[in-house]
Amino acid sequence: MIYLLLLTFVLAPTYVIKFNFLHLPANLLMVWVFLFWIVFLFYLILKKQLLLFLTAVKNSNKTILILVGLFFLSGVISLFVGGVDRQKLGQFIVLFLQPISLFFIAGYIFKQNPKSKNFLLSTFYFLLALAGLYAILQYFTLLGLPPAWWGNSVEPKRALSFFVHPNFYALWAAPLLAFLIPDVGLKIKNLAVNRKLLIVNCLKALAWLLGAIGLLLSLSRSGWLGLVAAVVVYLIVAADKKIRKIIFASAIIAAAIVVYYPNLRYRILLPFYGEKSASSRVELWGDGLKAVKESPILGLGLTGFANQYGVLNTDPTLDTHNFPHNIFLNFWVETGLLGLISFLYIIGLYIYRGLRGASPPARGGVAGTAGVVGEFDRLLPLSISLFLIALLFQGLVDNPYFKNDLALVFWIILSLTL
Repeated sequence: MIYLLLLTFVLAPTYVIKFNFLHLPANLLMVWVFLFWIVFLFYLILKKQLLLFLTAVKNSNKTILILVGLFFLSGVISLFVGGVDRQKLGQFIVLFLQPISLFFIAGYIFKQNPKSKNFLLSTFYFLLALAGLYAILQYFTLLGLPPAWWGNSVEPKRALSFFVHPNFYALWAAPLLAFLIPDVGLKIKNLAVNRKLLIVNCLKALAWLLGAIGLLLSLSRSGWLGLVAAVVVYLIVAADKKIRKIIFASAIIAAAIVVYYPNLRYRILLPFYGEKSASSRVELWGDGLKAVKESPILGLGLTGFANQYGVLNTDPTLDTHNFPHNIFLNFWVETGLLGLISFLYIIGLYIYRGLRGASPPARGGVAGTAGVVGEFDRLLPLSISLFLIALLFQGLVDNPYFKNDLALVFWIILSLTL
């Protein structure tokens, strides 16, 4: 089952392949998750583990169960606010029903086979490296890069990898890079300890670096902000002297690159000169506040902001947007106060747990031994915290949850410590 779960993660970007299924708007990722449900059910029945699975869900952390239940309830309520339609039902399925079900399924799989977490970790490295390599190739050769992103008076040249928009790429990549920071630190720490895994550790560190370069070339400022925030938190709470020196040196190199290349330098400076992309965020926040004032308790329901955008927005030069591009306003408008509070409570709880037990890695660990496996498990809550911190900072100016792939990745990551 772990391989099917990994395939589900790999197929996350396929939500862009859209079609009608049983007279409902659907996409390839949605259909795949339905198939995964069926296979998992047959697996439980054949292995006589159905009762074991239900018991495992029942015995999960009670606080988490209650919070997830309240969040799911907010989705149900939001489905009916303003009336049910096919589009809203599709949103409920891909943003609530499927991701939350995978949260419990993945959690069960990881509990049955704890070593399978390493497979997921390796998948993260592989996908980030692959996406980063393609982004680098796109940026310097324009191969596979749509002409709209070659650089023009509206947008600078930006890489988007396998995604349809540079920001979509960054929303997927930045939190995953943040999640891997503690493990990369562990790999670097053990480079000189176990020569047998030297090549493996170097390759994983290189994979992370390729992913970071891809993110840099996406020119997504929210992605940069999210990753930098996660690095700073890691630097404060968990990095030892060796890792701090490497981070400071890397920061100096990255800053020099940004200052040297005009495309990167101006990307940071232009918001201070009234750039439309930046100023539009302020307008969207104002539209979001209007929506909140219209219905402060229940919100406007799923797809509510998009459906009333023509009324909320007063700037005819601003492109149509489905969300206010702020994580607090996004949830408040779409899922009401219940959705906002339960979601932020879930994030806050996971961040608190991860940071509470964070400390520099123990000295003397040997890569490949049970001691380092234990060290990784100890760092897993911190990894989830950094993932969520990156997501939150990106969410200040973007939409890090209300996309099929992002919701799925979010809940699979949380399932690692269910």
